[in-house]
Amino acid sequence: MSEYTVQRLGKRYAVVWRDQQGKRRRFRLDATDRPTAEAEARGWWKRNTGVGATVGGIVESYIEARELAGIASTARQRDAWKAMRGFWAKVDPARIDEQMAKDYVTRRDRSESTTRYELSMLSVALRWAVKNELIEKAPAIWRPEAPESGERHVTVKEFGKWFGEVRAPHARLYVELAIATMARPTAILQLTWAQVDWDHRMINLNPPGRRQTKKKRPIVALDDEAMALLKEAHEGAQSDYIIERGGKRIANIKKAFQAASARSGIHVTPYTLRHTGAVWAAERGTPMPELAQFMGHDDDRTTQKHYARFSPTHLRGVSANLRAARKEAERFDA
Repeated sequence: MSEYTVQRLGKRYAVVWRDQQGKRRRFRLDATDRPTAEAEARGWWKRNTGVGATVGGIVESYIEARELAGIASTARQRDAWKAMRGFWAKVDPARIDEQMAKDYVTRRDRSESTTRYELSMLSVALRWAVKNELIEKAPAIWRPEAPESGERHVTVKEFGKWFGEVRAPHARLYVELAIATMARPTAILQLTWAQVDWDHRMINLNPPGRRQTKKKRPIVALDDEAMALLKEAHEGAQSDYIIERGGKRIANIKKAFQAASARSGIHVTPYTLRHTGAVWAAERGTPMPELAQFMGHDDDRTTQKHYARFSPTHLRGVSANLRAARKEAERFDA
């Protein structure tokens, strides 16, 4: 197979090559000048083995393209790819079939929701490769059935036992903020002190300059205890980030959760706390529209679907009306 060339494409440049069938293909670069384009092309060609034909080259280029576009939701994809790389990196996309995906699920030996997410990311990356003319066709990717309910939460008693085994100060602060804000893990780890409104006792979960995505990060109110914890942490802060250790930002909190889960015997992940907070709020009668705003949902339909059943008043009116009708019917019993 011949080497690539770098050619002008409008105001930008592109890597151009011919695949094994002799078909001309190209990948648009971000560079707008020839020297930068040549350097970018060399790196891209090396990562993608010249044709962008391996799953590894495609997924890494896909994630990199999202990062260059300023999309903030790549941290989870990076973590997922670390776990996936050993199985998928050298695979030819054209060879992927249903059995290969099922073999991956078996070897991965993780929850259905985890493997479904990872295979979904793979599917999206391959469709992106087709759009960018790296491959001609994206194979259909088999995935496990979606769990009946993807939300897992812990009871107050379980949480207390688990939290008692969370030892590192930065991890304990993370947990307190996760319960107080119901924010997603990445949002909490990216929090800076500039996002705290001390006067109005609120925190803006969306950092300055970040474009809101479908997973919105709202401005939420903080209770007295959360404010007190933040003030105490702020007095000893050594960096701009709220979740830090020794002046360095914490990029991943999973190890602290895993250690506490092992010591307590109660499995909790960073995402568990978002659902736990939502369930606790619903159980104590929080109206669904208010809970939806707090969680960053566009409207309360999603909130209703997942959390309304935990409310003490959920469908009680229907039940009461049915009982009233039944009582009335008793007057006509023979």
